[in-house]
Amino acid sequence: MDLYYLFSGGNVYITIIMVVTLLFSFYAQYKVKSTFNNYKSIPNSKNITGEMLALELKNKFQMSYLGIERVGGYLSDHYNPKSKSLGLSQEVANKSTVASLAIVAHEMGHAKQDADNMLFLKLRNNMFPITNIASNMAIPIFFFGLIFNSNNLMNLGIILFALVSLFYVITLPIEINASKRGLNMLKEGQYLNEGEIKGARAVLSAAALTYIAALASSVATLLRLMFLRSRND
Repeated sequence: MDLYYLFSGGNVYITIIMVVTLLFSFYAQYKVKSTFNNYKSIPNSKNITGEMLALELKNKFQMSYLGIERVGGYLSDHYNPKSKSLGLSQEVANKSTVASLAIVAHEMGHAKQDADNMLFLKLRNNMFPITNIASNMAIPIFFFGLIFNSNNLMNLGIILFALVSLFYVITLPIEINASKRGLNMLKEGQYLNEGEIKGARAVLSAAALTYIAALASSVATLLRLMFLRSRND
């Protein structure tokens, strides 16, 4: 099916794509939560908490500048490139489970990407402020143009949302690379045994589904906007 057929063949194809991506997004969220809940109940053999691992890796990679702080929320763990800090949820920081070490290793993977001046990470960080504005403005601008029959406004909305899609395209390999780095950290430091590494990989693979779902949803929405724009010609 080429794009011309997709856009000229009716709204049904776009609707199918939107429904499929929505269902996949629900599945990805379910998979992340169920996999994390499974491995958060399995203690790691070294009896190391997430915070202990973060501190060890911080010293190992000589990141004296790296801040490690507690944050609220469920699976809210993240690396902040602006403040050069690691935010760990209470459950991940305090628990000595396979899941907690997997999450910390992934976020430390981001910290190592930053320390290594990874090109894609720098590009994403520079894009974030613009993309954040574009994600809030693209849809209202497009539909304002649709209501008032302004092709220029619709085109602007599509361009802005295309930036959002590009952001997700760039984000996906960054997240996959952070997981790969994290798993290598766990293996090389022997923080997890072979069986536990499989569990950590399962946790991080499930998390990757959310980024794939976000990209798919973004592309589906972009196609929807392009379809509506094509009907206005």
